[in-house]
Amino acid sequence: MSSWAAKAKAWLRKLRWWIAIAILVAGWRVYVQATTPPPPPPPTGEVKLADIVQTVQAAGTLQAKTKVDVGAQVSGLVKEIPVVLGQAVKKGDLLVLLDPELAQSAVLQADAAVAQQRAQIDSRRVDLEAAKRELERQRRLLKGEATAATEAEKAENDLAKIEADIRGQAANLVQMQAQLDRNKLNLAYTRITAPMDGVVVNIPVQVGQTVIAVQITPVMVTLADLDTITVRTKVPEADVQSLAPGQKASFSTLSGDGRRYEGRLRVIQPVPERAGNAVFYNALFEVDNRDRKLFTEMTVQVDIETGEAKKTLAMPIVALGERAKDGAYAVTVVGKDGKNDARQVTTGLHDNANVQVVSGVKAGEKVLLAPPPASAASAASAS
Repeated sequence: MSSWAAKAKAWLRKLRWWIAIAILVAGWRVYVQATTPPPPPPPTGEVKLADIVQTVQAAGTLQAKTKVDVGAQVSGLVKEIPVVLGQAVKKGDLLVLLDPELAQSAVLQADAAVAQQRAQIDSRRVDLEAAKRELERQRRLLKGEATAATEAEKAENDLAKIEADIRGQAANLVQMQAQLDRNKLNLAYTRITAPMDGVVVNIPVQVGQTVIAVQITPVMVTLADLDTITVRTKVPEADVQSLAPGQKASFSTLSGDGRRYEGRLRVIQPVPERAGNAVFYNALFEVDNRDRKLFTEMTVQVDIETGEAKKTLAMPIVALGERAKDGAYAVTVVGKDGKNDARQVTTGLHDNANVQVVSGVKAGEKVLLAPPPASAASAASAS
């Protein structure tokens, strides 16, 4: 019995330790629960009046509104290039001078041929007058029976031959004159001048280079009108239907000066461009660049305003939940008693922060900024 009693006492001592530990753990849990602050309520946003400007964002590239490749219409050796890159030129200014010696020689030869042909025609006209006088004399003699009829006929034939020869010589003169005019035009083409006011943006030739203008027109200088810049904006297929000519568009450059350039959409090109499986449409608008702050081929981020609403009922866009088939969105409204109310709202315009509310909530109501899924919200509402 003594051994059994000793074992019982040892077991009771262990039990007391376990009970004491359990009491301490339970007390610690009660203490932690009593001293830990309650979790903060879920974030909410207020339904209130706000101004909303809806925009479409897309990448754009800057281009000169007018860009002309000035080519050589005759072959020749580049003798002089009196312009440099970036130089502003006026219409008619000399851009490139080709060696004019061959063209001048061709003009002199054609001019001499024309002069010689005119001299031959003048000579034949003298023969023509003589033939006319001879014919008149033969006719008078024939009336007086002082000559044979054959002599009169011969005079008529000679006159006809001279007249036909003069007509042929005159036709040759016209052809030679046309060749002279063409040679003079080719001589003028050796002076390549600016067809418009602009800035020299490309000179692909050098002095001493020979250009051949046979099947294609070689480009000598490229001019661009940089006073007006065209912005070519690639708009994704999903956003293009919201665009229309006349909408306000703006962008800023990467220079960090904070300036925004504004314009109005001029046209949405109907033929798309593809990049892999993506489809883009080019929307074009112009901005003033007389201060020369913008350069061609710059890449910019463009904002196109597709809608605007002033003092309209709005709420944070992050409060929108799942979208139903009818286009309405699930929203969780937090009542004054703290209970959640699942609703469906109809929306309109939106910006990066807020969305216009057409129906479903009222001004002053609170909405959860992270609404639960539709199934969970419906279950909570039912409970």
